[in-house]
Amino acid sequence: IYFISEEDKLLDTLSLFNKFDQPVNRALIIGGGRIGFRLASLLEENSIHCKIIEQKADRCAYLADRLNKTIVLHGDGSDQGLLAEENIQDMDIVITLTKDEETNILASLLAKRMGARKSITRISKFSYFPLMDAIGIEQVASPRLSAINTILQHIRKGKVLSAISIKGEQAELIEAVALETSDIVSTPLRNLSFPKGAMVAGIIHKENIIIPTGDSVIQPDDRVIIISRREAIPKIEKILAVKLEYF
Repeated sequence: IYFISEEDKLLDTLSLFNKFDQPVNRALIIGGGRIGFRLASLLEENSIHCKIIEQKADRCAYLADRLNKTIVLHGDGSDQGLLAEENIQDMDIVITLTKDEETNILASLLAKRMGARKSITRISKFSYFPLMDAIGIEQVASPRLSAINTILQHIRKGKVLSAISIKGEQAELIEAVALETSDIVSTPLRNLSFPKGAMVAGIIHKENIIIPTGDSVIQPDDRVIIISRREAIPKIEKILAVKLEYF
């Protein structure tokens, strides 16, 4: 389920899904590569107690020299005995960031089974995405998907501020500025020729967030949040683009 919410109402909205804000005080990172190192540094800055498990001894030495408060452990992050020794059941979150996706999946599942409150798993292969819910993987971080989202932001027509691919590239969430001469402005949404498989999820007018209805009218320079299936994207781009007569 994807939803849009004003920031001050987010916690109330999450509570409807039995999701409550729980602070993260203890984190375990499995995989001490560049991403793991950077994440540990950020967690230290936010006063979060952090441990890293890394298989390569020389990399462990590198991490130990450069991290101030993080505990660096030499070992296999999918070793049940090691996880038990490090009190995995007391961890608020476990993030698996090795280069081996099967190891990441196994370690995340093992951590959850042993009592860790939450896990995030690094996955790049889109073919794995449909399986994640079925096998119990909660949240996925994908460097490949992050790169795609950055590229989409620059290649989409119209003044696109951000574009996020969801459901393995089957759909996109687009945030764009409504340009003065584009087809999307000054017309009630119900009268727009909006393609099937796409909808306006939110309008930001000045400082106000609007959950739109069919009577809502988008004004020039409003920020518009659109969710669209992939096949409807070309029509969305046409609606967002500046008309030729503007020039």
